[in-house]
Amino acid sequence: MILYEAGCTMMKQVCSVLRFCAVSNTRNLHQQSKIPQGLVYVSTSNDVFANLAFEDWVHDNMCLTHTNVLFLWRNNPAVVIGRHQNPWSECNINKLILSNIQLARRRSGGGTVYHDLGNLNCTFFTDRSQYNRRHNLEMMVAALKGSWPNIHVSISNRDDILLENFYKISGTSAKLGQSVAYHHFTLMLSVKLARLKDALHVDMTGLDSKATESIRSTVRNLCDVDTSINHREVISALAKEYYSVHKPQEQSKLYYVDPTDEKSWPGIEDMKEKLKSWKWVFGKSPRFSVERCEGEVSVVIHTYQGRIERIDINTPPDAVDANDTEELVTILTGIRFWSSDILEALNSFLNTRTFTRENQETWKTIEHLIMSTAI
Repeated sequence: MILYEAGCTMMKQVCSVLRFCAVSNTRNLHQQSKIPQGLVYVSTSNDVFANLAFEDWVHDNMCLTHTNVLFLWRNNPAVVIGRHQNPWSECNINKLILSNIQLARRRSGGGTVYHDLGNLNCTFFTDRSQYNRRHNLEMMVAALKGSWPNIHVSISNRDDILLENFYKISGTSAKLGQSVAYHHFTLMLSVKLARLKDALHVDMTGLDSKATESIRSTVRNLCDVDTSINHREVISALAKEYYSVHKPQEQSKLYYVDPTDEKSWPGIEDMKEKLKSWKWVFGKSPRFSVERCEGEVSVVIHTYQGRIERIDINTPPDAVDANDTEELVTILTGIRFWSSDILEALNSFLNTRTFTRENQETWKTIEHLIMSTAI
């Protein structure tokens, strides 16, 4: 049986945890070696940035020497890339914009994942010394097998959860801080697979990136195997399994938390705004380049941290004035690698020039190639 308690009760528990840690140095070694007690938090928000911010808040503010936390959350449609990834090479950014799908960059590593309300996200917070992601995955597998014995799930050597030893239903990543660590993973219950495919289909020809690339896998939903599997029942099954390890003497409790509540989590709004910023989502991208060619004209745009670092423009001899191309490169260097910014800079340059009939066509080609590289 799972009991549901309000956020105020949960906050008192958090304060108790913080006070307990303040005097933890006075505890003897035998007490410190015990398995930490556990708390299960369930987010009331479906905002990917709010939920990622809550992960940051717990990581940065809670002492978990004697208490572990399991945070369960799900989002409205979103694509979440790893800390060291390049969004231009990981997802179809134009498709995301047109479909109103959020793009977020998390603070952990790993690959790109698609989220919607058919996906459950699980974050296991522990003291760094207690970090054990294999153990966390085993708890999830045990929870699934205990409630739905007809499904066959297993853990791969890459710490993914597989369905029928083939279909990937869960990807995993982690962040290890100085004192607190967290391991989080997805679980595909009833994800809209057509939207997932469209969102993660990359059609960016001529792109050369050194960023961490996702490994593409064949995926499937758990509900395709057992239609009785749903979000609420999976949460209950996992909480029961989690408390059997971390708090077996008490009934299981789900503490519902609002990650947008600034009073309960001071500073979390600022954390959320930083996660939403262009500087974080796109500006943290590693170096990459995009090349476009048409006939004898080619353009290579080199970017770093989401801004144009250098442009190489190659044309037939005497097709354009070299001074003009140098000036255009100067104007574009340093601006965001974003179609609206590039178009504004291009128009500013082209509107101040009078081209001959001979080089006008070449400049139209240069403009087309530059604009085709960005979104």
